Amino acid sequence: MGAMRSAGPQEHSQASSPGGADPAATRRKAVWATVVGMAVLVAIFIAAIWRAADEASLLGWILAAIALGWLGLAAYVLSLVRGSLTPRTTSAPGQEAGGSDSMRDEKLAHSFQIVLVQKKVVAEELAKGEDADAEMIDRALDTIDFTAKNGMGLARSAQPAAQEA
Repeated sequence: MGAMRSAGPQEHSQASSPGGADPAATRRKAVWATVVGMAVLVAIFIAAIWRAADEASLLGWILAAIALGWLGLAAYVLSLVRGSLTPRTTSAPGQEAGGSDSMRDEKLAHSFQIVLVQKKVVAEELAKGEDADAEMIDRALDTIDFTAKNGMGLARSAQPAAQEA
């Protein structure tokens, strides 16, 4: 029979990341794989140059140039791998909050624009005097009321976040 397991919570080293693998271990494996690959390509390049110089043949120098091209490609890939595995410190939680402030400000600005447009509609209709469309004025006032309530909700939702900071 198999070994018994406890029914309680179990700690696993793989539970720290959503993919199931430890990010530091994955990073180390990727870096070591690229370093080993680079070492092999450097050895091939040195051997190709040695053979080309030893035999003084055009084909040997062409093969050395091809090996150099592969070495350059591997160096480029290594820089990409290292760049993608470095932790991103630029996306700090404080910066994300700044993005939400910007979004809130845009929404409030849009709300103000709506109110200004509806104010213009009301003013134009009232300027008509007896020919004014009462329904259009009512719709404009309802839109202003609705937009003002939404804007106040946005402003109130931002106040607790500003007090926490």
